[in-house]
Amino acid sequence: MTVITKVLGAAAVVTLDWPERRNALGPDEAAQVADALESAATQPGAAAVVLTGSGAFCAGGDLRAIIEMTKGGPEAIRSGIYGNFQRMVRAVLACPLPTIAAVDGAAVGLGMDLALACDIRLCGPSGWMRQGWAALGLVPGIGGVALFERLAPGAMWGVLADNTKLEGATLERLGLARACTTPAVDVAVAQAASLAAIGDSALRAYVDLSRPPGDVLDRHLSQALDHQVELLSSPNFARRAQQLLAR
Repeated sequence: MTVITKVLGAAAVVTLDWPERRNALGPDEAAQVADALESAATQPGAAAVVLTGSGAFCAGGDLRAIIEMTKGGPEAIRSGIYGNFQRMVRAVLACPLPTIAAVDGAAVGLGMDLALACDIRLCGPSGWMRQGWAALGLVPGIGGVALFERLAPGAMWGVLADNTKLEGATLERLGLARACTTPAVDVAVAQAASLAAIGDSALRAYVDLSRPPGDVLDRHLSQALDHQVELLSSPNFARRAQQLLAR
């Protein structure tokens, strides 16, 4: 399938719909998600954009597509393809409406970063997150280090050391998400309705004031991309990726 956008009450719900691959994203899929997020913010009656997934939230990057991407060398990674992933997180952070990550199922690596980029993160009973990148010898190339540190200063190092699976109670304790007893997407739709009562102009002002400054984001994403291009081009990544695929 692809990305599905549906307006439910005051929520423009953007659903990643590749359940057969647990919504793992390659460069082409990332571009589709970015397009959907940009369009969702213009839906009539929407007071918030809810990002969720069918079956899983997002199980990370599509490893086979990323391996294929690296065959073009560093400049192909930087200019043509990896930019789609960064464009996706920029679409979240540039959205003029509040963004809500409804995490039902796995949010790993790229998926965790997408959730952290949202203004509000809700974790349903089946939801969980994992950093994921370090196990492949990579860094979060779409800003995950800064996003994690902004929400839970210092906590990343403990998570990084043991590649911890973070379930709802732990996410809530760390300040990364609110644990829900019902599916996160249902809670998100209800929260969008509550936010709508604030009024469009005031809501957009809160969004503007709460987001990281654009120049800070630009510097971090540029730095993250430099590191990621080097790491994706290394024999260490190729070895680890093949080991993971062989499991």
